[in-house]
Amino acid sequence: MVEGNISLKSLNDHITCHICNGYLIDATTITECLHTFCKTCIIMWLKEHQVCPMCKDQFLQTRSLLNIRSDPTLQDIVYKIVPGLFTENFSLFQMK
Repeated sequence: MVEGNISLKSLNDHITCHICNGYLIDATTITECLHTFCKTCIIMWLKEHQVCPMCKDQFLQTRSLLNIRSDPTLQDIVYKIVPGLFTENFSLFQMK
């Protein structure tokens, strides 16, 4: 069995939002292509577009918000990999 450390940089492509380029916050996945974004980012995107921002797959339904689902497992992984991110987001949420 090979053991070793995995750098955060090598995981960034999997745990960042490709709309805002930040770490995923309230990870939300498009059900048709399985690309994941921050919930706020993808909702704002889908108000203007009917395609995935990464692969440009078009949605079959006109109500594109029906094509997204929360991804709590991925969000938990992001919070475990990026120390302090949960606390920072929780503090910002409480300030609103």
